[in-house]
Amino acid sequence: DHHNELRIVLREEGTRPVDFEVVFRAYDDGVAWRYVLPEQNELRAFKLTENKTEFAFPADHRAWIGDNTTYENTFPEIRLAQLSAERKSLPLVVESPHAFVAVAEADVRDWAGCSLVGLGRPAAHGARAALVSPVASQTPVASPWHVLLIGKTSGDLTVSTLLKNLAAPSRIADTSWIQPGISAWDAWWTGLNPYWDEHQGLHSRGNTRSHQDYIDLAARMGWPYMLVDWYWYDQESANPETAIQPLAHIDIPKLVAYAASRGVKLLLWVNSKNIPSIGAEKLFSTYKAWGAAGVKIDFFPDNGSQKTQRWLEDLLETAARHRLVVDFHGVYTPTGLSRTWPNLLTQEGVLGVEYVKLGRAFTPAHMMTLPFTRGLLGPADVTPGAFLNVREDQFAPDSIPATVTGTRARQLALSVLIDSPLLCLCDSPANYLDQPGLEFYRGLPTTWDETRVLASSAMEHLVQARRKGDRWYLAAMNRDQPLSLSVRLDFLSPGRHSLRAFADTPESDRLPSALTDFTRPVTAADTIELRLATAGGFAALIESTPLPDQP
Repeated sequence: DHHNELRIVLREEGTRPVDFEVVFRAYDDGVAWRYVLPEQNELRAFKLTENKTEFAFPADHRAWIGDNTTYENTFPEIRLAQLSAERKSLPLVVESPHAFVAVAEADVRDWAGCSLVGLGRPAAHGARAALVSPVASQTPVASPWHVLLIGKTSGDLTVSTLLKNLAAPSRIADTSWIQPGISAWDAWWTGLNPYWDEHQGLHSRGNTRSHQDYIDLAARMGWPYMLVDWYWYDQESANPETAIQPLAHIDIPKLVAYAASRGVKLLLWVNSKNIPSIGAEKLFSTYKAWGAAGVKIDFFPDNGSQKTQRWLEDLLETAARHRLVVDFHGVYTPTGLSRTWPNLLTQEGVLGVEYVKLGRAFTPAHMMTLPFTRGLLGPADVTPGAFLNVREDQFAPDSIPATVTGTRARQLALSVLIDSPLLCLCDSPANYLDQPGLEFYRGLPTTWDETRVLASSAMEHLVQARRKGDRWYLAAMNRDQPLSLSVRLDFLSPGRHSLRAFADTPESDRLPSALTDFTRPVTAADTIELRLATAGGFAALIESTPLPDQP
């Protein structure tokens, strides 16, 4: 966390003078500022109704911004002059002649988040902050940080840690129990439970027997988690304790015991609306007593409001006392809270793979924008790993079983290019069984020691190398045109290495599930050629394993 800081102390004169400060920080990869109201007799409790902070650019630059405020949105290309009074979601990514700039926020705690609206002045190019809700507070207090991520290239933005640097340090003293890793999901996404065909598509659900199959998948692959998603209890019941009363088709004690015997831990879904009636303390203590390792909390109301932002932190604090990891869904976008409460492994606030069941929004073009937009803000539970890969002209929403556009290599690459310390893979044991590419997910890390951008073009393609210990993972993804790239491996340490690649084939344009799996020796002096199909990808593991000399 290296920065220069400037603190300006100001006074608003009048009959009751008010002191305030503006704190600026300059980092190598951006700038940030916040407003501070010190304790003073002239201003104690207050209500903040408006934020007039503006982000004004010198020209009508090309830009991308969330198309609504659901926080599960696409990021269409616009010109800054097109921004209106209609609220849009962060981040705003702007391409200027000399840099890429992303407007974001950090450390939103007991405060309201911001949307963005146009400046509303002729010949003005940029956006103004717009509070999601009024803020009630008292001095002394500091606002969240307004942030400009800045990079010479679009790829530079994707490796910034600025938002986490600006977040408050960890509130959890002992984090040894917090385990990132991969989770198997359940039958909801694929839309088909082979043991219970009464419910399909959007209403598909798991039962005890199908959940055991997903636990077996996690065990075979060495994944630490399996997620029991909705429909395991009656979320519409008026019973205040419904969220701790499994329905007849789910035997939670049996599943917990079965998972433990296979070295797997269960995560349990819960609707946020069922929490107040029972209380987070009783809910989480019950789940912990059952043997669950974490919770996925969904459908938050009043997203981005001060009330909900405060509630998120209360839930994380209670979950941490019971040593439960957390996945927030149906929620505002990240602002660094996973640094303050590291048991928050991931969160939604992203239009992810689940949207193949809800329409046509999850396209290859949208997928390619994510690393350069929503992915800049923090962990994103995109839920990749779909293995029924089809062309766009073959895709049908909510097909049974679920399909996804783009190649299989693309799904593998997406798992690396979008951060999610809890990486929930979406597809079913039946669709993974003996399939090419599945081995890439065996031992795949979900947190990283180092990331390097090898090639990038905003919203068009991205190539990254990511290191965990002494292993490197190489991932590439493109948009909707085939792409060939030469990538240097000069990030490798001296000596011989083994590269195992999962790549598109010449058949992948016609048959997106086609995948080649090959191994070759490499050194830091080598350059490899990547050939990505339409909506394609590339994923590889590089290990420092000595190989015998080969011609």
